[in-house]
Amino acid sequence: MKEKQIRLPVEKKYSRDWHKYNLAKTNEKRMFVELLNDLTKIIKEPEYKFGRPPIPIRDFIFCTGLKLYSNYSGRKAVSDYRTSMEAGYVSRTPHFNTIKDFLNCPATYDLLSKLLTISAMPLKKLEDKYSLDSSGFGTYTSERWNRVKWGKNVKWKDYLKGHILIGTRTNIICEAEITPGTFSDVRQAPKMILQANANFKMKELSADKAYNSKLVFRILNAISTVPYIPFKHSTKAPDPNNPEIWNNMFLLFRDKKEEWGQHYFKRENVETTFAMVKRRLGEHLLSKNYTAQRNELLMKFICHNICCLIQAIFDHKIRVNFHLCSKMYVERKVSGNLITRDASKVDYSTY
Repeated sequence: MKEKQIRLPVEKKYSRDWHKYNLAKTNEKRMFVELLNDLTKIIKEPEYKFGRPPIPIRDFIFCTGLKLYSNYSGRKAVSDYRTSMEAGYVSRTPHFNTIKDFLNCPATYDLLSKLLTISAMPLKKLEDKYSLDSSGFGTYTSERWNRVKWGKNVKWKDYLKGHILIGTRTNIICEAEITPGTFSDVRQAPKMILQANANFKMKELSADKAYNSKLVFRILNAISTVPYIPFKHSTKAPDPNNPEIWNNMFLLFRDKKEEWGQHYFKRENVETTFAMVKRRLGEHLLSKNYTAQRNELLMKFICHNICCLIQAIFDHKIRVNFHLCSKMYVERKVSGNLITRDASKVDYSTY
């Protein structure tokens, strides 16, 4: 009788440099505070005229980021605010309700959007392939997002959607929009793509079939970005009425599936990014109204970016200079078209 051969399992090999990873994680909290402080220094404070001096805006953002990173409630985070004041990071300790008022201000959203993009710009030389997707974040009264996505009889109104455009190499979030859970993904794509292209060099963009739109293909073609977006099963052949880029990518999708898939499956990194945010900073939003919830989620994305920068400092030996990035930052105008928060008001006529 032949003896049975026992096959030992092949040892898995990971590409991660564990020494650099350990250095990043063991220094993350200290460096997070330092980088958050550097980021808030680029904020221009409004001119003081009269009355009681207000708390600087940079102090609000610093304390908000520190609170979300620590996953503490507003009252518990006050001790961290005091420690930060003693270390010279903030000018005074704000009341916990003052932080809530700051998040509840509509003007905070535009400021945080700018800071989010600037926080990603130190890694722009490492990125040229990007991915786009959205995911839901529950409020303090809701079920988990997975139950809403796959379950039954759960209302969407209690959820917010975070739409993000990321770099697939470092998982940095370059652009984000926060909308109610019922908003369409594809309607947010044009303005996010154009704004990201203004500050980053985009060679490829991968997304799921929810973003398969002729408008999206035209915009990506206009900015010389190759779209890797799957087609629906009902699509059988190129259509002369469709844009040329749409037909060319369909032929690649149909005839060279393996080559197309090597680019498309970089899209999995955007799902990894959402997992990183939800595991590190939580998948629920503690604020009680829509305005504050949008700002809270956007601030979570900024905290995630700072953590990605810390890892990149050890992995790629980059230097973070937010002051220089703020000078290079391009506002929400691309090719003369004003990019607004409402997709219905965006002028796409040139595309």
